[in-house]
Amino acid sequence: MNITTSIWFFIVPFAIAAAIPGPAQGVLICQVLSRGGRASVSFIVGMVLGNAAWLVVAMLGLAALALRFEAVFITVKWLGIAYILFVAWKLWTRDTLRGQLTSASAFSVGRGILAGSFLTLSNPKAVIFFGAVLPHAFDMTALSLSEVGLILALGLGIDLAVQFAYLAAALKVRRAASSPKVMKRVNRTSAGLMAGCAGWLALSR
Repeated sequence: MNITTSIWFFIVPFAIAAAIPGPAQGVLICQVLSRGGRASVSFIVGMVLGNAAWLVVAMLGLAALALRFEAVFITVKWLGIAYILFVAWKLWTRDTLRGQLTSASAFSVGRGILAGSFLTLSNPKAVIFFGAVLPHAFDMTALSLSEVGLILALGLGIDLAVQFAYLAAALKVRRAASSPKVMKRVNRTSAGLMAGCAGWLALSR
């Protein structure tokens, strides 16, 4: 089986898995609703880079080794939870009118990338998924550098497409919430959802 045929055994399950909503997508939607689309792009970049890192680890055959560093995962996981709870508190207590004017500028690109990366890197289930799917699609002992690059590019492309679809859907909801009163409700609802996502991450193993 050549790589052109076998690539579909990677693309299809990965696209389905990426599209299934989880804590990261919940936080992303809340970010878009409260801060807007432009300020949320860096968060998406961080999410995708975190998944790309797990994909590289799986392709290099280091999945089992990576999973041994449980303390690192636990640390990153709780840092991510703490960040989500902090953002939820900021949303709940935000002055709606001032927040609409300053939210995009106050949220730095670096912070967005770091936050998105925290969420995906703290979930070792990603490397388990890649470690299970990739051997069914490819001969992992015979991958060339160009094939590794192709798999990584496809993974990045699929992930970006899915997350930007979530962003577009959340933007439609945000546009309907134009008045300060409605935005206050949106912010507090987003804060509650973020707290729920933090709880989900805290209880997940």
